[in-house]
Amino acid sequence: MKVTPVISQNNLAFRRRLTNDEETQLRKITGQAKEVLGNTGNSVLIVHDACLPQAQTRNTGVANISGKDSAQFFDFAKTYFGVNTIEVLPQGEFVRAHSNGLVSAYSYSAFGLNDSLINPEALTRPAWRNIMTTEEFDSIVAANNAADKASTVRFEKINAPGSEFQVQIKNAFDRFMALDKNDSLRVEFEAYKTENADWLEPKVVYSILKRRNGGREFDNWAGQLDKNLYNPRYSESERQARIDGLLRTNKTEAEFFRFKQFVAEKHLQEGRELLHGKGLKLFGDMPIGFSPQERWANPAAFLPDYYTGANDWKMPCLNFRDITASDSASAKLLRRKAALNARRYDGIRFDVSWLYIMPKMVNSQTGSVERMYYGDEVLKMMEDEIRRVQGDKFSMQNLIHEVKAGKDDFSIFNGGKLDSALSGRVAIFESENLSHSWGNNDYYAKTLGLSGDSYILGIGDHTAQPLRQIADGINDLVASANNAGPVIRKDAQAEVLAHIFNEPVENFLKPAEFIRSKFADIMSARHNFIFFMDALGGMSRFDSQGLNGKANYAYKISADFKEKYHALLQKGLAFNLPDVLARALEKEGLQNQHRGLYDKLCKFAKILKEKEVNDTSAIIKKTTGSNRWKTIAIAGVSLFALGFMALALRKKSDEKHSKSY
Repeated sequence: MKVTPVISQNNLAFRRRLTNDEETQLRKITGQAKEVLGNTGNSVLIVHDACLPQAQTRNTGVANISGKDSAQFFDFAKTYFGVNTIEVLPQGEFVRAHSNGLVSAYSYSAFGLNDSLINPEALTRPAWRNIMTTEEFDSIVAANNAADKASTVRFEKINAPGSEFQVQIKNAFDRFMALDKNDSLRVEFEAYKTENADWLEPKVVYSILKRRNGGREFDNWAGQLDKNLYNPRYSESERQARIDGLLRTNKTEAEFFRFKQFVAEKHLQEGRELLHGKGLKLFGDMPIGFSPQERWANPAAFLPDYYTGANDWKMPCLNFRDITASDSASAKLLRRKAALNARRYDGIRFDVSWLYIMPKMVNSQTGSVERMYYGDEVLKMMEDEIRRVQGDKFSMQNLIHEVKAGKDDFSIFNGGKLDSALSGRVAIFESENLSHSWGNNDYYAKTLGLSGDSYILGIGDHTAQPLRQIADGINDLVASANNAGPVIRKDAQAEVLAHIFNEPVENFLKPAEFIRSKFADIMSARHNFIFFMDALGGMSRFDSQGLNGKANYAYKISADFKEKYHALLQKGLAFNLPDVLARALEKEGLQNQHRGLYDKLCKFAKILKEKEVNDTSAIIKKTTGSNRWKTIAIAGVSLFALGFMALALRKKSDEKHSKSY
């Protein structure tokens, strides 16, 4: 919020804001500090693209990376968080919400894209031949009339059949198909269909059959042939005749499905180009699982009556027994998934990467577990495919591996060394469970002597307890549910921080110092990451592993995120980049060697922490004579007005639910 200054010598505003020139200086000095600290690799901000901010006039319910408000957020993140990479959660085609209302990005398709990637506002522009009118776009926004639309993602506003979004996208499709066949967009559409026919056609057929079967997945369909349309054990001629008939009699529906996938793909790439223009890379999250449709379309790639992953996931199990055979159905399916991710993103986070190293297959009837160790054989197979697609742009540093696992499933360290399968690869480490031998950079870099390119270090990802909760000594409800007792991390982690920073433990029992120091430790890693909730100072757990149902994955970054962020900065509860970098220099004993840089960081840190309303005594002291009483009166009225507005805003904020962002 901008308030006109009433006194030239001292700006009265809700909070101090950096000018454009100061933001340029901030980017320069924080970049220099990161160089000094060796933080010269990927600095990643993890954000679920559905949760990106949307202004009231553009709030369709679910955001996407190509939106105007998203672009402004990325500019902000680059300057104030110092990131060079944006990592999104899986963006797959929507399958269904869970019974408790949860819409998890990790339950989506591994191949198809979600309709939410379509930016309907872009369709109103000449580049898209104005195939949507501004009135139609406005109707999509108006249909998102939920009371909590400013703070909560409304997935149903996009994905529900018959939603205003689907109605207006269908109108846009009709206009698109009326374009001349030689129009460049139509030509591009035809090429897209041909290039992606191997995975797209089965999805088209499945969507038709799923609708005919009341929205049920194929396991609950009546017709045996339909349940086995891509099963090579059934007659090929009968299967192909059925497929051809479905596509012929449902031509418009089939083409509409392809159109939405085409637009989603194109808008994803437009968003990626937008990021590139800002000097940012885009990482995607490749989920370990597959959708029911993908299992139906590739039956030979899966083991019937088996599931994989942790015991409560019960994900369809790839046929890991023959996955190392290059011509096996499971290997082909996995390579195709890798190729699509390589095409769509600059880098990839491998979800549950340990399952590629040490597959786990659980017999759903007996509960018996079958394991095998492949080392990096499967990883190499996917890397070769990614290298083929990306060519000269390929880099192993842009492939990061999530290796969190139960102690009975996989251990990343063997004899104090990384598992050999991770040699030359980047493993993801977090400090949610910070200890003397886990989650801190000194341990990895100095004690174990790991290469800076062998890991990427962060506070926590979408599954972790928020940093603010840990700093406040709040019980981790997810961990305590599993341990049948409270899990409060603050005190033990304060002792670790005291050791790392060589200071009294009392210093780190203060939430602001705890947060500042936790961030500072990851800043001395070559590669690091932060989750958007922690960066913005959010208090809510993004994914409570099913404990809070539909609230999971649905915390929307509010349109006024800058105001909220700056307010939390003043309390030391959000990510203050220059302050954290100054703290990191202190940790490494580099503040005196780089005194000029250190002082500049401290200066900017102080500016960002300035209070909402400045002290009026400083204003009054700068005035004399008759002007003094005028100054006092103006300042008093201004402060009263600001105070009244602040109280109103606070009341409004308190009336909202507990979600911070």
